[in-house]
Amino acid sequence: MDNLTLSITILLTGFAVVFAVLLILIGIIKGYGTVIYSIQNRKREKKANRNTDLPKVERDDPPEPAAVIEASPDTDDDELIAVISAAVYSMYSSSSVRIKSIRKAPARGSAWRSAGLSDNVRPF
Repeated sequence: MDNLTLSITILLTGFAVVFAVLLILIGIIKGYGTVIYSIQNRKREKKANRNTDLPKVERDDPPEPAAVIEASPDTDDDELIAVISAAVYSMYSSSSVRIKSIRKAPARGSAWRSAGLSDNVRPF
């Protein structure tokens, strides 16, 4: 009977110590998060208040959109060919490189892959 009560006492003490240490770690992590959050907010407030003394620019009319030029697909775009050629020559910088033709690369993979790639490489 003494061995059974000693075993249960050790088991319960072990559980109590483990849960106490877990609660202490949770408190430390939450405190650290609170400190970091307040530091980041202080930096944001300084940035927001930095230019408050400058006068604001007032605009009456929104700017006019730039003219949109649509290229027809059947025209030969010499400027685009020149840019692609210059890029190839600058990459390989060898006189033995000769561009024979320029064509659009075939789509590889599914439409989901293409959508994911275009979403991830789109400029900010």
